[in-house]
Amino acid sequence: MAERKKHNWAVTLGIVFGVVLGVVVSKLMDRVPGPVFAEGKAQRTVSEATNLTRLAAKSIAPSVVAITTLERVRMREGGGIGFDRFGVPFYRQPRLKEGLQPRGVGSGFIFDAVNGYIMTNNHVVADAESYIVRTSDKRELEAKLVGTDPQTDIAVLKIESENLSSSVLGDSDQIEVADPVLAVGNPFGLLEQTVTAGIISAKGRRGLNLTNYEDFLQTDAAINVGNSGGPLVNANTGEVVGVNTAIFSRSGGYQGIGFAIPINQARKIAQKLIKDGAVVRGWLGVEMKDLTPKELKSLKLDNGASVEGVYIGGPAKKAGLLPGDILLEFNGKPVSSSGDVKDLVAEMEPASAVQMKVRRKEELKTLSLTVGVQPKDHGQSKNSE
Repeated sequence: MAERKKHNWAVTLGIVFGVVLGVVVSKLMDRVPGPVFAEGKAQRTVSEATNLTRLAAKSIAPSVVAITTLERVRMREGGGIGFDRFGVPFYRQPRLKEGLQPRGVGSGFIFDAVNGYIMTNNHVVADAESYIVRTSDKRELEAKLVGTDPQTDIAVLKIESENLSSSVLGDSDQIEVADPVLAVGNPFGLLEQTVTAGIISAKGRRGLNLTNYEDFLQTDAAINVGNSGGPLVNANTGEVVGVNTAIFSRSGGYQGIGFAIPINQARKIAQKLIKDGAVVRGWLGVEMKDLTPKELKSLKLDNGASVEGVYIGGPAKKAGLLPGDILLEFNGKPVSSSGDVKDLVAEMEPASAVQMKVRRKEELKTLSLTVGVQPKDHGQSKNSE
């Protein structure tokens, strides 16, 4: 009997020890931050970002429109074999009839609801006879073309209607690489109000030969056929930062890198189109070339662009600018590339008086110039201004 009692006490002590040890380990584990806390924090962060994105998409949606362009064509109708009242067959001559038929589809967005102004791409509306705008609440309205600017691929339409919603235009200079953005539009003219998400991949993209004045925002947000002219939106604020314009794809397909015109540039063009119906730009009359870092170093310069040619009778020629000169400043602003010269001159009103700082061989010179009017056939060369 004594031996049996001794055995029961051992079992009891073992159970008590195990319970105490479990409590101690549990307390220690509570003091160590574990994956549950980390996962909870990540989920809250994703939720906040998602809410901002949802708000941005909802705020821009009422201002996004689908645009259908129509062209006038001559169609044949009737004709073929007919029979007279005696059953004798005869050939009926077809009649020619003029009519409108769909030409293309695209997107746009209302940026002035009071006056019904819509911003889109020039290539969406180019060469069309008339325009039908479909709003987010499915109203179909005939639009009037206010003006186009092929050199930046911006166009403005106008509709007459009440209860329109306007987008909020942001500041594209403030958007940064890696900022989240939404591309909104009507891909293929069939899938209305499609939203794709991505980030700003790069800024200031030039040399793509898409337009004569290039300063594109690059994005990985999908811009499909039919999305052209739609807004690129800051996903944090819902403000428009660009106008979706092009897809670059080596395969020629629908997938690739997307590009948008910065809204600061597009806004200026739209204002000029509304005011004058066209964009009148300043003109210098030069052919420019970028300088490589090696060339700048050999010239002991921090910035500048090389004057390759001067148009006879142009403003630059009259001011005394010569081929071989290095243009350092234009109107008090530094010049770092031929693109800088193009943009700075284009912003100037014709007949404006400006000064240029140039380096000619080893000598610095300041030349005075009166800006001319850009010729209508300008833009054949991407390096001319």
